[in-house]
Amino acid sequence: MNMPKILISLTIFSLAAVAAHANLLTNGSFENTNNAFVGDANKTDELLSGSAAIPGWTTANAQLAWIENGNPYGISAANGSFFLDLTGYVNASPYGGVTQSFATTIGTQYVVTFDLGYGGNNAAYGGPVSVTASAGGSSQVFTSGSGTPNPAVWNLETFDFTATSSTTTLSLTGFSASGGAYIGLDNVDAEVAGSTTTPEPGTWSLLFAGIGLIGGSARFRRRSLR
Repeated sequence: MNMPKILISLTIFSLAAVAAHANLLTNGSFENTNNAFVGDANKTDELLSGSAAIPGWTTANAQLAWIENGNPYGISAANGSFFLDLTGYVNASPYGGVTQSFATTIGTQYVVTFDLGYGGNNAAYGGPVSVTASAGGSSQVFTSGSGTPNPAVWNLETFDFTATSSTTTLSLTGFSASGGAYIGLDNVDAEVAGSTTTPEPGTWSLLFAGIGLIGGSARFRRRSLR
């Protein structure tokens, strides 16, 4: 029995399992991966509807703000260094949104999660605030808690839909804001129902054990050939 080959196969299988649970969306945390962000003194980039400045996304419905950590609002990203404020600088309806199309399998159920934010160092940033999520002919409104927590908070929301096409467009749009000055959006993820972006502990254990044993076997073989 060739143990190294078996271990290599197990490791490759583990890596494939991790990859199978990847986010189907591009740049779900709205990072500045293409250096298109043009921040002002508030570390905020105001984007009009139809902008493709944010990698992977197209802005829709109205203007919005693309914001970097270190801003003066008392708000930090839920994930990474950037997030969106769907009210932008206008701070009034209609609110902005983002869309992204991705490959899907007809009849398969998908789960979308995202963080909805409110609060900060200004009473106008308080909740409740809402976002409408739409995909595959399904639509649902998600609303945050109320009040003005400082620092701002993020609520994890979950949206399910069944694909009706080989390509599905996800839309996330600001729906309402009590204070009219902030609707936070960050950390958007889409996956096949039943999968997870965080590998189970057993998967990581198998992966690291396989890598360690392969390295040990290689060192043993080098010593034996001397």
